Amino acid sequence: MFQDFATKSLIGRPAERPAADPAGQAAQLIERYPNLSEVELARLINLYRELSALDMALMISDQHLAPKLDRFFIDHRDQLRTPIRQYAALMAIAAIGITVVIWATLSGLM
Repeated sequence: MFQDFATKSLIGRPAERPAADPAGQAAQLIERYPNLSEVELARLINLYRELSALDMALMISDQHLAPKLDRFFIDHRDQLRTPIRQYAALMAIAAIGITVVIWATLSGLM
């Protein structure tokens, strides 16, 4: 009785595919590497930085993807490595933590 005829019918339309997870997107781009546009290459670099260790292990173990992944990493190593300043920040936090523990221990002995 209260049917809305303005809505579009879904019959006969192809179903929309959900967006793939980052690992799936990265795998698709690595399959096509080095035949990527600049936009796709930038997307792959950003996806690579977000991949988990498990995703990386699965892609490395894939015999088809591994050679292309190695080539991608060699070609773009400077963009994929963690900057030294992030390691320095981690070391500074660890040093501060150790200093606090030593100070607390020595203060408790006095």
